[in-house]
Formats: sequence, structure tokens, C-alpha cells
Amino acid sequence: MREGRGPQVHEVLARRDQAGWANLDDFVLGPGAPIDQGDLIQQRWSLYGLDEARDLAVFVDLPEETDLADSPFAYATQHRLARRVATISLTDLERLADLAAPVGPLIFIFSIGRCGSTLMSHALNAVPGVWCLSEPDAYSTLVMQHYHSADRAVFARDQVVRLIRACTKLQFRPPVGRQATTFAVKFRSHALFQAELYHEAFPEAAFVFLYRDALGWANSIYCMMRQYSFADILTGDDRVLPWSIFTAAADRRKLEPFVDIAAPGVPMELALAPAWALNMAEYTRQLQLGVPFLALRYNEFNRDRTASLTQLLQHCRLPEDAVAQTLAAFDADSQAGTKLAREVATERLSAERLERLRGILARDITFGDPDLKLEDIYAGNNQT
Repeated sequence: MREGRGPQVHEVLARRDQAGWANLDDFVLGPGAPIDQGDLIQQRWSLYGLDEARDLAVFVDLPEETDLADSPFAYATQHRLARRVATISLTDLERLADLAAPVGPLIFIFSIGRCGSTLMSHALNAVPGVWCLSEPDAYSTLVMQHYHSADRAVFARDQVVRLIRACTKLQFRPPVGRQATTFAVKFRSHALFQAELYHEAFPEAAFVFLYRDALGWANSIYCMMRQYSFADILTGDDRVLPWSIFTAAADRRKLEPFVDIAAPGVPMELALAPAWALNMAEYTRQLQLGVPFLALRYNEFNRDRTASLTQLLQHCRLPEDAVAQTLAAFDADSQAGTKLAREVATERLSAERLERLRGILARDITFGDPDLKLEDIYAGNNQT
């Protein structure tokens, strides 16, 4: 469906496995019927994703009692609970956002992934007046299509900024009874590569970046990818898949000095090392562009919990006396009920493979230190 056909609503007949970013193909739908786009402002409708191939924004109708802030991954809960799906054109999405209530103070959480960001989202949800979503997926398409479409620029820069504004206004739908004035969003990791556009869209927002040491990160990513049935030795197109996932599909020529991507098989950790370094470089670039980041490294965040959470609350202009409530997030598994839960047994990289990763990483002169500590707007004083 392209612009020109009005908003449509469909019953959900079945669900397909989610593959890629949230889009219309995740559902088997009944026939469409017209819907007034103003109805999508109602509480039960939740923005699910942007389907750029069809020029559509996709909303889902959720049960009234649903609180997406309770979910480790908002997009997965939306997919599981959706009763109906509504679609409008991307142009109409911007118009609809003009009808929505203004959004209050904002907190944007960027990360390299597997570094405590889901835990942080639960911690922020313990602060009175904050409603934090972990990985709402409408933003994901903006990153991949703006930067890495092979033959065309699907989204121009100014359109991305407008869509960030629209998605954020329409995503802030705390359930009835939840008194929330501050909206926090924890993005998927590739959103880092677009951070300056979020700053352009919302210059008053608080920006946070979470990361961890290279070896700990690679081990955690390796465990995650094995849990999702990725091969230990990557072959074919999968040889560059970890690089693509964790660098927003950056030019693979940046990978070639580190890894022979033409080899019959590439051990997974070899593609992860340069991806970590590129994320450190990208964060540094974004900071230099003026994105006002607080950088928290998981190593210190987990070890010095009270100090780190106090820094977070100060940076986000939240009451520091809420730190005791946020600490409770450490008592639970932030990803319970998913394949990434603590109780799920996973493989780990051997000491030999970690040393091989360290050797690959050392080839990067600027960002090759696996224990690198990043500066932020508070200089280097946030790391202890």
C-alpha cells in the first residue's frame, strides 16, 4: 500500500516468526477496513514499526492492561499480544504526531549491546514519573535505510529527523494509571550510528551511552549468537553478519584489514573484534559532533552500582533519592523469559580464542585497547 490509500485496520489471524525489524510481514492479517487515523491516538494503539518498502507505519492494538515497560524487548511483546494491526502512510504518521500530546523530558539510551542496557531500562522504570521502553522497533528501520540502502537513499536526513520526532511522540503511551512525565527509550545497538540526528530532533534530551570491555562484550555476543543458532565458524554471507549487525551494516571494506572475509570460514570472534573498535570510534565521533553523552562502562556500572546510578540520575535530571529504588533492578534477571535469560546455558569463547580476538583488536592503533575507557561531557571523570 502506498500513500493515497487511507488508514486501514486488520484483524491478526496468525503471527509469523519475526525476522529483521518489526514490519507488516510479521503477521497474517485479515481483510483491511478503513479506520480514522485519529483513533490511533487512543491509548491501546501502540506504534510497532516502519515498513519503508510499503511506505507504511504499523500500529498494533494491545490489551488495555499491557505495560510495555515491563518487557525486556518491547517489539517482542507487541508482536505476541497484538490483536489488530493498523497502517498509515509515513506522511500521515507525521500528521498524526501533530495531533498527539507533547512529549515531556526525554532520556535516550544508546549502547553497544550486551552491556547492561536492558538492566538500566528496568532501573529507570523504578524512578517515579519515568516510563522507559526497551527496544521499541520503529526507530530501527531509520538507521538501516538512511545509511545503507545499496541503490538509493530511502530516507533523507531531514526526513529521518522528522520521523524520529513523530515516532517519539507517538511511542510515549504509558498505560492508564501509570503517572509518567519522563519518557526514556533504550534503543537497539545500531542506533548509535544516528545519535546526532536524535540530538538534532531533541536537543534537550539526556543522552547515555553504555559499553563494556572488548573481551567481555565479545564473549557475551558470542553466547547470544550461539543461543540464536548461529554457527561457530561463519561461512558464506554469514562471514560478515556479526559485523553488519553491530555496525549498522557499515562498509565491509573497514573489516577487510582485520579479517579475511574471503576465507571459507571465519571464526565468529574475528568479526566481533573490529566491530567493537568501530563502535568505540563511532561513539567518539558522535561526542565530537556535540551529542552530550554520559558514558557508563558496564564493568564499573555493575561493580559500583550506587555511584553509577547516582551519576545516571544526576545526568538525566532525576531525583537522586530514587537511587535505592533503582538498585532493586539488579536483584532480578532483566531478560527473564527470553532466550537470553541467565538460567539458559550458553557456550563461551575459550581463553585461546579470546587471545586471538585481542590480537586482531591490537591492529587498531586508536581503539585497540580492549579495556578502553571513554570520555564524555564530564571528561574522563565518570570512570572509576
